[in-house]
Amino acid sequence: MGDLAFDGSADRVEDGASQDGFLRKPEASGAAVSAYLLAHFAKSQLWHASTLLFGFFLTEACGLDARTMSFIMAGSLVVNGVADAVVGTGWSDSDTIAASTIRCQAIAAPVTCLFFLLFCATPLLDPTVRVAWSMTALMGFRLAYPFIDVPQNAMVVSIARKQVARRALLAKRNMVSGLAGLGVAVLAAPLLIHERSMVAWLGWAGGLSVLVCFTALLLRAFEAEPAREPAASDTHERSSIPVLVTLAVMMVACSTFRALEPYYGAFAGKGTGLLVWAAIGGLLGQPLWIVGARRLGEGGILTVAAALLMLATIVLLGPWRAGPVSAATVGLCFGAGASGLWLILWSAMMARAAAGQATGHVGIFTCVSKLAQGVAMLLLGQVLATSPYRTALADPWSAPSLLMVAALVAIALACLMLIPALRVSRTAFGERPATRRPAARPDRG
Repeated sequence: MGDLAFDGSADRVEDGASQDGFLRKPEASGAAVSAYLLAHFAKSQLWHASTLLFGFFLTEACGLDARTMSFIMAGSLVVNGVADAVVGTGWSDSDTIAASTIRCQAIAAPVTCLFFLLFCATPLLDPTVRVAWSMTALMGFRLAYPFIDVPQNAMVVSIARKQVARRALLAKRNMVSGLAGLGVAVLAAPLLIHERSMVAWLGWAGGLSVLVCFTALLLRAFEAEPAREPAASDTHERSSIPVLVTLAVMMVACSTFRALEPYYGAFAGKGTGLLVWAAIGGLLGQPLWIVGARRLGEGGILTVAAALLMLATIVLLGPWRAGPVSAATVGLCFGAGASGLWLILWSAMMARAAAGQATGHVGIFTCVSKLAQGVAMLLLGQVLATSPYRTALADPWSAPSLLMVAALVAIALACLMLIPALRVSRTAFGERPATRRPAARPDRG
């Protein structure tokens, strides 16, 4: 990846600071970055499980109707979004709170995982108490999760102090998140879709909880004193409004599509193929976007991402949509296309966060994301409640199927609408603008 690679040593400024810990030098060590990415991998599995499987889990494993499921999911996401904003604005500046955020994750991880396990145990209870139990456990999970999520996201500007390294680290984070999504699709989703033992489901949830707690504690080994040098920010200011509007549109559409994936796999796609290929597409897309960044720029990435999403739309409407080739095509195009837009949005947000108050910027960003996901769950619940989705998903022109198509089109349009808002230039990925050659000096004679 050339100068866009981030290996923990790029752009390092040696100033006599200690060589251990995240923040005793402008760039973190390779071991610290690895620990951070491992913690992000574990945390991301919790989040992918909640976005991919929780809705399907409540209707198919717990026996709740679609509207009740949507109200529980939407209400919990609103709570999560508000908590993100509160937690994020609770710290004043990213350069003075890195150590406290690491400690916060270590304390919050066991609490978050406890509520996660209680929620996963809902099918073991009597049907008369499942609604109250699932709502209580899910609310607890949503309230505790921001204390892991917001600080860990904000740590990007402390680990990678320069713009190029920061974008490369974001791409690596997204790749790790893709691996986490793949793990959920391969290990957890079949347990629900194929109606396997609840003991196996709880075993998976328990193993994941142990991993989340262990990696949160592992970060404590790299706790350090605050850095004295501020992080590098973009040289030009960009308005947050277009980024947040695009984020809201993207998350409504992405959450709708992702929440429908297990339903599609169970009742139309004959397995978890779409979930697996979507995770692979997101995983493979990140290095491709970084490698092509110099030639494409932000505008090129968004244009190609929109084209991939439209290709997925065409295939999803075709006569062979339920076949393995179609599932692979739709999944790869959706995963890669959405990950391109996701990289641009996170890069734009982190460019502003690098100037200070990183947790505040991250908290608002993720708050908008969670609120948009809540809207998606309400929309999903309405569509599922008004159609026999277990049979209708096999029809490409049914309401649930067209909702998946509409989601892909909305993400593609969001990509195209963001291009002029970001004032695309070839400097967006750390390139220097071409220097104009000075004009010849006029003759003095």
